[in-house]
Amino acid sequence: MTSFKKKLNEEIGEAPRFTKALQERIVHRAEQHYRHKQYGGWQYPTIIVGAIVTLLFLIAVGPWQRTEYVQHASIVELAQNEEIQRLSIVQNWDEDSFNAGRIGWIIGQQEYLKGADTKLLESILQKAVVAQKSDDYYVVRDFWIEFSNGQAVKLKMLKNNEQIAFLDVKTNQFYKVNDEEATAFADFDFQDIDFNFIAFLIWIGGIILVGWVADRAVRWKFNIPKEPKYVSDNHRRTVFIFKFINFIAFATFNLKGWIIYIAADFTLIFILLLINTAIEYYFGRHEKRHYLALTTTIFSFIIFIAFVIWV
Repeated sequence: MTSFKKKLNEEIGEAPRFTKALQERIVHRAEQHYRHKQYGGWQYPTIIVGAIVTLLFLIAVGPWQRTEYVQHASIVELAQNEEIQRLSIVQNWDEDSFNAGRIGWIIGQQEYLKGADTKLLESILQKAVVAQKSDDYYVVRDFWIEFSNGQAVKLKMLKNNEQIAFLDVKTNQFYKVNDEEATAFADFDFQDIDFNFIAFLIWIGGIILVGWVADRAVRWKFNIPKEPKYVSDNHRRTVFIFKFINFIAFATFNLKGWIIYIAADFTLIFILLLINTAIEYYFGRHEKRHYLALTTTIFSFIIFIAFVIWV
């Protein structure tokens, strides 16, 4: 025993300064502090719950309604006095729904700016006449039209064996076009989507391959284990609940018809991916699992943007 230790024992005594019960309390407090640091405090559960509540609120209120200008003039008067600045067209055989919208807002619609196509439609609308709606007509397309004065109208185009007609969705006013104009309008340059099934399969296969490579690269870079899939039972239960919420959200968007709106889809995907990233960070950040979630988020937005451009 060194002289220093001997002197130290003389000063403080050789008996332990902490009782066994006190030592156990200190260890227990240290373990609680470690768990708190390891799994986070109240912030991350709050983020998750807040994101879910926000998503459910958006689904409940249905914010994907487009604001239209108040319409005072008939479509004939508008076509005679104003020019068509923007035009969106989408095929739709359902008389009870309207699927066309502002340029850049709807997936799969045909879009035109002021030009020869809009001039032809102006000429057609100028010759339209108000008539009694007939059951001989059937709906074929939806038109969203913005005129030079900023006024927007929604029209349904109908056909029978001889004529073309329009129905103003807002006023429920029915317009017929005479035979000559109907013949001219039949030659309107509608750009049908050329769907290539082989190209679609190649595109899907490329997405799956790139996603697999990205997952492997991130796991290798940050040494993220593939098993176990969940870090705890709470993690597993939370993920299952989240998957159920995903199913409900997408089913609701599809039933409500919001799935065709680009802004609605972007918001839904963003919120769901945010929740997924928050879950992985809360439960698995010590294994850097949230890096996988961030990779999925980035990859998903790239796919979404590519799909919108393609269609």
